[in-house]
Amino acid sequence: MNTLSDSDVLAAVSEPETGEQPAEGVFTLDTPITTKDGREWQTLSLREPCVFHCLQAAKVIGKKPSLESVYDSQIDMVIRISGWPKVAVDQLGTTILDSAVAYVSAFEDEARRNPDDEPECPPSLVLVLSPPVEAVNSTFADMTLREPVVAERRRFKATEGRGSVADFLQAEIDLVCAVSTWPLAAVLKMPISRFAKAADYLTGFFTTGRRTGSPFQPT
Repeated sequence: MNTLSDSDVLAAVSEPETGEQPAEGVFTLDTPITTKDGREWQTLSLREPCVFHCLQAAKVIGKKPSLESVYDSQIDMVIRISGWPKVAVDQLGTTILDSAVAYVSAFEDEARRNPDDEPECPPSLVLVLSPPVEAVNSTFADMTLREPVVAERRRFKATEGRGSVADFLQAEIDLVCAVSTWPLAAVLKMPISRFAKAADYLTGFFTTGRRTGSPFQPT
């Protein structure tokens, strides 16, 4: 009669050995894409978008979003971050592109405040950026924010009121610049997750909770 050892029975429920896992944000095709110039494209490497990437992608959507323009915006984002030419991205399998879009979108989506949550508005907020942002021959490692003043809120609403996705993002960018005193170039280079925290903090002062029906509720 065979006697089972502890190692024998534990082996049956142990995790199978796997090869090295691909790096997060890296998508490798089984078969490379060859473009007309003879170049091969096989590894799509992505990273967190900066504000500039998101603004440019938002501009692709235009004034009236459509299924096509939103999809084109997502493609634009992947092209800008990966460095792949559009002709190569157009030949990707759709599931690969969907995974790539989900990866780059998650940085902002996970950083944004839930619209149903009451905003937290402490008198000030300091964001630390690591690594720091390098722009206009300077280093920007921390951003100090405070409650916006009326004039800053009015300028925000003027830009937001133009109506497009890009206009709303531009309004947030201008507000962050005004309150933080960071130059535009530095704000545009911020990782989108850190920018989302800054923008949500500032616009949180414009939100007093859910509407009660009064026409005089702040907006």
